[in-house]
Amino acid sequence: MKYVILLLLSIFIHNPKTLQANPPATIWTEEMLKTMTLEEKIGQLFMIAAYSNKTENYENELEQQIRKYNIGGVIFFQGDPVRQVNLTNRLQKASKYPLMIGIDAEHGIGWRLSSSMEFPKMLINGSLSNDSLIYQLGKVIARHCKEIGVHINFAPVTDINSNPLNPVIGLRSFGEDRENVSRKAIMYMKGSLSEKILPVAKHFPGHGDTDTDSHFALPIIRQSNERLDSVELYPYKQMIKAGLPAVMIAHLNVVSLDTSGTPASMSPLIINNLLRNQLKFEGLCFTDALNMKGATQGLEKGEAELRALLAGNDILLFPADIEEAIDKIKQAVKNGVISEEYLDNICRKILMAKYEYVLPNIRPIKTASLWSRLNSPKDYALKQDLYRYAQTLIKNQNQFIPLKSLDTLRIASLNFGAKAINNFQTTLEKYTRIYNTFTDANLSESGIKELQQELSGYNCIIIYNNSASNRSKGDFGYSPELAELITQLGSKKIILCHPAIPYGLTKYTQLPVEAILISYDDHLYAQQYAAQAIFGGIGINGKLPVSINEHYPTGTGLMTSKTRLGYITPEMCGIASEKLSGIDSLCEFAIKTEATPGCQVLIAKNGYIFYNKAFGYNTYDKLSANHTSNIYDIASVTKITATLPAVMKLYDQGKLKLNAPLSDYYFPLKQTNKRNITVEQVLLHCAGLKTFIPFLADAIDKKTLSGPLFSKVPTAHNRIKIQSKLYFNPDYKFKPETVSNTPNEGYQFITQGLYIYKNYQDTILKSILTSDLNPKKEYAYSDLGFMLLKYAVEEVTHTGIDRYCRDVFYQKLGAISTDFIGVERLNKNFIVPSSIDKLYRKTEIKGFVHDPGAAVLGGIAGHAGLFSTAEDLAKIMSVYLNKGSYGGEQFFSPETVATFTNKPHPSSQSRRGLGFDKPEMTPGKASPTCHSAPASSFGHTGFTGTIAWCDPDNQLIYIFLSNRTYPDEFNTKLSEENIRPKIQDIIYQAIKP
Repeated sequence: MKYVILLLLSIFIHNPKTLQANPPATIWTEEMLKTMTLEEKIGQLFMIAAYSNKTENYENELEQQIRKYNIGGVIFFQGDPVRQVNLTNRLQKASKYPLMIGIDAEHGIGWRLSSSMEFPKMLINGSLSNDSLIYQLGKVIARHCKEIGVHINFAPVTDINSNPLNPVIGLRSFGEDRENVSRKAIMYMKGSLSEKILPVAKHFPGHGDTDTDSHFALPIIRQSNERLDSVELYPYKQMIKAGLPAVMIAHLNVVSLDTSGTPASMSPLIINNLLRNQLKFEGLCFTDALNMKGATQGLEKGEAELRALLAGNDILLFPADIEEAIDKIKQAVKNGVISEEYLDNICRKILMAKYEYVLPNIRPIKTASLWSRLNSPKDYALKQDLYRYAQTLIKNQNQFIPLKSLDTLRIASLNFGAKAINNFQTTLEKYTRIYNTFTDANLSESGIKELQQELSGYNCIIIYNNSASNRSKGDFGYSPELAELITQLGSKKIILCHPAIPYGLTKYTQLPVEAILISYDDHLYAQQYAAQAIFGGIGINGKLPVSINEHYPTGTGLMTSKTRLGYITPEMCGIASEKLSGIDSLCEFAIKTEATPGCQVLIAKNGYIFYNKAFGYNTYDKLSANHTSNIYDIASVTKITATLPAVMKLYDQGKLKLNAPLSDYYFPLKQTNKRNITVEQVLLHCAGLKTFIPFLADAIDKKTLSGPLFSKVPTAHNRIKIQSKLYFNPDYKFKPETVSNTPNEGYQFITQGLYIYKNYQDTILKSILTSDLNPKKEYAYSDLGFMLLKYAVEEVTHTGIDRYCRDVFYQKLGAISTDFIGVERLNKNFIVPSSIDKLYRKTEIKGFVHDPGAAVLGGIAGHAGLFSTAEDLAKIMSVYLNKGSYGGEQFFSPETVATFTNKPHPSSQSRRGLGFDKPEMTPGKASPTCHSAPASSFGHTGFTGTIAWCDPDNQLIYIFLSNRTYPDEFNTKLSEENIRPKIQDIIYQAIKP
């Protein structure tokens, strides 16, 4: 190898005039050729097999072969990247001439090497409508090849897959449509060439229409010349026009092209006459592996290699016996069967290819950080995109998919032919309540009846056919039991998801199902995107790459729109993951400094959640780690996720007017000083209402106090800044007629061990109605207005606000973990405790509202009381961001959303919109957001350490949940450190182009 590099340098140093007269590749090639002996020229014709997962003795023998025979290159098979790189470096160093290193990386080097990226197989990619993704695929696979010192990728497979019984091609082909195969093969080729990796189209003249495996026998192709020319040869003709540099010749007996029965790989009629003369191909010809029975059957050792060379091949791949093959060729040269000129011309082509594809990447390959280079976040993003866009819908009665009206559906999912629930099913759970089950494929008649009974309470059944197979043997996994089950369930709405080659659907397509979705693969990503597709988390636009039957031919594919939140990686929406690492650091800092025991951050952009992480623990004892399914008391975020959407819905329906007095909708206000305050003034916090009322103060027996209950009366805004010793006097007792520690008739349970007299709610309401009113109507943030709005909503709807929001919003949105009184209505295992109330309730608060006022109101109030998850909040915020629409349903008109979220509001003396908080755009003033948030954005923060924020300019949703009030609300570190706005600022920096 040192000799080669020195010779190359000498050309540039000592022959400048020659360099100017001839291209560098030609100069280098001719100089190399002059130095070669006959044996060395013959050695350049061969690429031998290499494995990086074998012994040291094997590697020594391999190196000796390369030294002894001056081998031109190696093709790697099984192994791992690091060992292959080390072996490649060793072999390149041992070789006198640069070695061509090749690999079969059709759908990624992971097909051959462990711990490496393996992308979806080509038939899956054949379903894509966006061919530019195939260019990216070819480019990324080529880059991976380059990272491990590979120069040749024996891909793309360019065969037309027209025979379902083909044991060799199947999923390796782009499909059976010649135009689709041609376009995608060309894009793959161009992607590879962009990285200077040599693509080799295969298997010429076309291996798609055979049911014989050429590894074990010689397949016979009986198609006519006309058929071959219009179908099998068509992609090759298109690729040659596009600049195809290399082709692999298959071991096929193509009767109409060569009647002698000679394999195509050894047929001058097919290689020289057809490929080179008629199709005008001028690139390199590689044989398929010459150790295959389709090539060697009936021949002496070395004979196949000689015949292949004489037929017009340039490079002889994987000889069965290298020594015998070299001897045969050497003898043929001596006997005049092969001229030295013929041999020189082939060597020139090989050396020219080495100059272009090998020399630029001949340096020793480094193994440091190799895994990261072969498995980058961008690579994973591409892999997910391929599975995402491959989803293909071939049947969709009455546009059943994406699912709509979730409040009317009782959904069960069945993993058929499996022993456990899979990721497809758990992903479905992100969208609504799902009953998940599974069953073995070998169901008896009674087993079918039992399963039918198990599913009897559900009107929508989603079946994941885990028994499906890619193998023609066994009829592609067809299950008569599944067919019978579907027939028995025929009265229900059924969705059938098929995670395998489409051929397996032949006998299912006439069954009574609403929809058939093909995900092609049982891979984790395929499962996730199939589930998302069913609910509209992604749109569907895949097309069948092969025909199923006459009813579902190639190209069949129904399109659907994206209607709900989807789940992707940051790179899939153009954001580098490393730019978000600061969020992790900030959350870990908040936990380390005990600003909060734990927290969660969710970010969505353009309708996709791309970041959703939980940090820390539920409490400081660290017994329960935080989880993204955790349910939080969202405090004042209740205002914009319960009361405000109810108000907006009524406004949209014309049942409530903004400029009307609130007393028109809540009649007890008519007899108070608040009779004339308007709905708009309340929403803007400009109604003159008091900022805070200590609702439980009247329940305390003042005789038990040694001093005043409050040494300083707190407001809603400053109360967390007041130290507990100044905030209250804990030496008190409740009046027995108002509060009890044991259940009694007429008392209402408000938290563990605490019951309050039901009529005390009337006392609270009276204190609100009779409270003083500021006549100036200046801006002053107050919970009281939203408390009153809650009663107004209930008067207009004749329904409790909790029931109203559940029926009108949450169930339709699939926000199944959102409700009031979490301890009774939600999964207690996921509820995060909000505090240890030392003032009133004397216990840990978990599943009961933290806010004392909301607690004595029974846990259901207009200003607080709602429990929710980050994902549910994202669904609710998506309604606003989507101008009132979500899941195919219009909750509000776009005009209503604009009215409530626009800023500045002409009636407002503050930054706020109607019910929503807004960024503070005046320099120097405190803001709930970072300075990067645009004026169009809106949302709300919560006392427990929460925020839900929308940015329509950037189509962004930001959710932060925490229980910073645990163990008590006097911990203000979260606000002091500005954690929430700092995280938001990192988001804006990350999304910058």
